[in-house]
Amino acid sequence: MKNLKKIIALVLSLSIVAVAFAACSKTNTNTDNTDNTNNQASSKLIGLLYDAGQDASTSAIEAAKKVLDEKGVKYREYTGTTVDEVSLAVDSAIADGVDAIFTPTDNTIMTAELSIYEKLAEAKIPHFTGADSFALNGAFLGYGVDYANLGKETADMVYDILVNEKEVASYPVKTFDNGTATINTDICEALGLNFAEVSKKYEPFCQAIKEIKTAESFVDENASNPASKLASGAIGADEAEKTFKVGICNYVDDASLNQIVSNIKVQLDTLGKENNVAFEIIYDNCNADSNVMNQIIENFKADKVDLMVGVATPVAMAMQSATEESKTPVVFAAVSDPISTNLVASLEAPGKNVTGTSDYLDTEAIFNLILAE
Repeated sequence: MKNLKKIIALVLSLSIVAVAFAACSKTNTNTDNTDNTNNQASSKLIGLLYDAGQDASTSAIEAAKKVLDEKGVKYREYTGTTVDEVSLAVDSAIADGVDAIFTPTDNTIMTAELSIYEKLAEAKIPHFTGADSFALNGAFLGYGVDYANLGKETADMVYDILVNEKEVASYPVKTFDNGTATINTDICEALGLNFAEVSKKYEPFCQAIKEIKTAESFVDENASNPASKLASGAIGADEAEKTFKVGICNYVDDASLNQIVSNIKVQLDTLGKENNVAFEIIYDNCNADSNVMNQIIENFKADKVDLMVGVATPVAMAMQSATEESKTPVVFAAVSDPISTNLVASLEAPGKNVTGTSDYLDTEAIFNLILAE
């Protein structure tokens, strides 16, 4: 009887350990296709790092998985919703021996980049991402649209809607060619790669290749930019035939998003002076805090803005919800997938009071870089 009790106790303890291990594995590594038996499969293992709570990221990851499955390439998913969780996910990816990591235009991972880039460089794992701001903060490569031009085009849409009275519901979402690869030369060297050789290898898959060095903090572009004075009031309002009030909310202090905001301000200032109208811009940054974001939007409503601009998907979605009754026009900027997030019915005909510019990532194109030999 005594031996039987010992055996039962041993079995129970082993079961508890097994359950705990399984839970840990599930937390750090969500899904993979590593049982892929395709004879043409690449020997590489790609890590997919993202925040599963961001709709735009999950749709991009699904597209990535489809591309990798078609190419017979193994992958494993790693997720996190905070900087600490992302850091732990990266530790798991390093332990699993991934050959490269891909992240779409994910704001959570962008916020965490400064905390993970050094350990990835030390492990000789290149991080391929969906925006140049990742590369600025230490990722090996950022691939995507020209955010300065995206900001300008967003401002053109704001002007068309307010001044030319263009109907939002039928104003198509603007998309862009996204073939610029921005390579961090510091990380390139840390990985033991030669920038000239890497650039030559990537040239067939890019429209342009730029180089950048790691910066650990962002300088507020508005501080030294002539457009900064737009944030506190209209330019030439006394002389203008009409003044429009525009509320802009940025999601987070990010090089790409800041560049968008700066160029929106500059272009609206230019258009206003050329056409004798003025734009009073109320600008704020919610720093990825949903409570702050909602308060900013409520402030815009109280200020009776004529139009709201939401920079990044979470802000655009919050503005859409907040304007369902008022129908205040909303123009979004840098929304990767406005259809899957239900911001618009289609790119050609948005259908409601929301339209804007998309930084949709060509997933197959960036994997041409990742898998280039």
